[in-house]
Amino acid sequence: MPANKGLYLLKSKLTKVIQQEILAAARAVVKQAPLFRPSMPNGQSFNYSMTNCGDLGWVADKSGYRYQQVHPHTFKAFPDMPQAIKDLAIEIAQETGNNDFSPQSCLINLYRKGEKLGMHQDNTEENLSAPIISISLGDTGIFVLGGKLRTDDTRQYIVQSGDVIVMGGESRNYFHSFKGIIPNTSNLLKNGGRLNLTIRQVN
Repeated sequence: MPANKGLYLLKSKLTKVIQQEILAAARAVVKQAPLFRPSMPNGQSFNYSMTNCGDLGWVADKSGYRYQQVHPHTFKAFPDMPQAIKDLAIEIAQETGNNDFSPQSCLINLYRKGEKLGMHQDNTEENLSAPIISISLGDTGIFVLGGKLRTDDTRQYIVQSGDVIVMGGESRNYFHSFKGIIPNTSNLLKNGGRLNLTIRQVN
């Protein structure tokens, strides 16, 4: 069901079989492009680990926030986006009225207990009209959505394994954050935690 300003929260969108398929694809990516912990321009480390696949990967360090083709630690090209992830993203985009979506980048974030992501906008992309598709795997998490301004009121959404969030339309450029996981709410990941796959069209 469509929510406010182009936001879709697709509860239980992915069956357990599809969750396992996407998880296996993500694990294959991590074998080629190990998880790393980015840092902000001020040198402060991020609160979670991440990696990328696709034509471009999102990175952050003292030089700023940007997309590039190579892993910041191995200096090898990020692996291709697995077809299972790409096909799923296109399918979800079309279901939510985004028929021209072309996946170029998939960020894979791993959140453990106590790890979170602060309030921010996704504005590093050249294309700010293409939707952002966010897939949750593993422990339940708390997603916080604000508005166009950092000071706007916020609303919390509980996201469980297999849920998908689509930020399109006006909500594409809303401030948002990830408040953290609720541990031991899923046995999908052996050591617990939550994988968040964010698929984007960069340009």
